Amino acid sequence: MESSFDNIVDRRNTNCAKWDTMDVKYGGSDLIHLGVADMDFKTPDAITEGFRRCTEHGIYGYTDLSEDFYKGILRWFEEKNRVKLTKEEVVFCPRISISASLAVQIYTAPGEEVIIHTPSYDALYEGIIKNQRKALQSPLVKRGERFEIDFEHLESIVTENTRMYVLCSPFNPVCRVWMPEELEQIGAFCVKHNLILFVDEIHGDIVSKDTTFFSSLSLSEEVRERLVVASSLTKTFNIPGVIVSYLLIPNEALRCRMKEVIDRLGMHNPNIFAVAAVEEGLQHCDTWYEEMLAYVDENEKFTRQYFEEYFPEFHIYPREGTFLLWISYEKLGCTEEQLNDWFLHKAKVEVYMGSKFGEAGQGYFRMNIASPRAMLEEAYSRMSKVYAEVTGQ
Repeated sequence: MESSFDNIVDRRNTNCAKWDTMDVKYGGSDLIHLGVADMDFKTPDAITEGFRRCTEHGIYGYTDLSEDFYKGILRWFEEKNRVKLTKEEVVFCPRISISASLAVQIYTAPGEEVIIHTPSYDALYEGIIKNQRKALQSPLVKRGERFEIDFEHLESIVTENTRMYVLCSPFNPVCRVWMPEELEQIGAFCVKHNLILFVDEIHGDIVSKDTTFFSSLSLSEEVRERLVVASSLTKTFNIPGVIVSYLLIPNEALRCRMKEVIDRLGMHNPNIFAVAAVEEGLQHCDTWYEEMLAYVDENEKFTRQYFEEYFPEFHIYPREGTFLLWISYEKLGCTEEQLNDWFLHKAKVEVYMGSKFGEAGQGYFRMNIASPRAMLEEAYSRMSKVYAEVTGQ
């Protein structure tokens, strides 16, 4: 049966970061872009209708957060994540990358240490380095088909100068969803070493079938007292261009420090469309959300079958969360530069090479599968026609 998610929308010539910016970067408009982590699906009608009401009003003045803004967030977390929040615990911040950078600035001092796992989403890592803090890198370890946290390594690198632990959950780029026992162990580690725990949960709504996401907000009160969670509906409903996110901070003292800085920087007022997006998305778009999850699952199934038949040297790791795939090319025996050249100049497909996520990403690439299936099929067809050129066969 045809799905609305099958519709291909031309995103070029719209100032689109995924298509226009990448076209400029690589010098052409003949690439299929599967790199940037946003979807090629139209936003739900209810959100679009909310935007329409804003535009028809015709005045785009300063906007404050509405009661429905908070109501939507509280409702979503309780129904989807089994977590009860209060309005007071919600702090508006435009972007999660801003939240991560502010958290480092507010809760640590220059020269102090922040723990982060690698391969790492680059914005989280840069939020440490650009603020003149030291990043203590703890590489995830591969055990069978899973990437896991090496808690022994964590104990070996933490020092008296360590102040914060930054976690991505689900983990971008390796697509892990942390289990309750893993989150509990992380929480216990932070309590033991008196660390602030900052958790980026922007992909928390997007998990594969039969996988359950556990928010770090479900941890014990002892952990919640040192917890700062960053969340957003922008990945969930494909509205990253709206620029809206929110922090969930149970501890009043930590929350007040964050709110004071956000206010001082003048970031306390949202974009007028951001309020409409949250009001509509988190209260009236459940059906679209469930259909999107099912479509991405089917895209993954299609991709795995295609790769198994045509690209046996590519190994796709399990996708527990996100709409991304983490893929090894170790069996090809080529360098990252060679593979990237093949993707861009032979296959005419753009993906993110693993080095974008640091040294630990070498040997892998990340691919976005949240696109109409026909677009993926065209990309894979292009790859298959020139596959022999990268295998040397």
